[in-house]
Amino acid sequence: MRPGGPRPWERPAPEAWRDMRGRMEDGVERLRSGTRGLLLPMFTWPLIPDVVVEIATGSTRGVVAAALGLVLPLLAVRKLRRGLRRDTQRAAMLMAAATGIVAGVGADMAPPLAVLLAAGAWFGTRLLYDGAVVEVDPPAPVAPPPPPSPMVEARARLARIERQPAIAGVAGAMGAVLDDLEARPDRLPLARRFLAVHLDGLERIADRLDAGAEPPPGMPKLLEDLQSAAEELRAKLRAEESAALDIQVKVLAERLRQEGYA
Repeated sequence: MRPGGPRPWERPAPEAWRDMRGRMEDGVERLRSGTRGLLLPMFTWPLIPDVVVEIATGSTRGVVAAALGLVLPLLAVRKLRRGLRRDTQRAAMLMAAATGIVAGVGADMAPPLAVLLAAGAWFGTRLLYDGAVVEVDPPAPVAPPPPPSPMVEARARLARIERQPAIAGVAGAMGAVLDDLEARPDRLPLARRFLAVHLDGLERIADRLDAGAEPPPGMPKLLEDLQSAAEELRAKLRAEESAALDIQVKVLAERLRQEGYA
């Protein structure tokens, strides 16, 4: 490198040229993406004064044809700028429809000529924009969140019930049942109906008490029965666990004897 730095007339390094070219290509790509499809409505500008003329002459048919000729290209632009797969084909079909309607309905051209002009609009749109950008597949729909598990839902319902002091004892017994079921989720089918019936009943009682209702005379006995049923269910679940353990112990002991280890 010469003292005093490079001379102004010296050519930039190849890396600088590549960086400059990359920036220019990025700028052109952004410009193309930002103006994609905006050329289509420019072809329809003669329809703007035509709408005024058709309104002045009272031609409903001409007004409808001109309006569709203006609106459909705008929809085609929207499709193109979306950039999803097959959007260029959809935009071309919209332009063909707009051209055919204006030619056949608004200008009273013969059907073959209107179809020919529509085909030309379709081909011209495809020629302008087909392959200009990489079209992507539409995003996959967002999957809905999974429903809460039965245990989570039961815990949430029990938390609402526990806020009522009058039924705290039953709520505690139900919480102990849920603790056992969380330790062994495979036992949940055995208690699903029990939980549904008891939680539904306790929720209704808690709602009435929260609303200011006075406990009826038979309510303490009902709550005692519900608590007893929860404790019985818990004892039943534990008894089944004990029975399952006893079977496993017997099976393992028998296998050890068969293998000659006991």
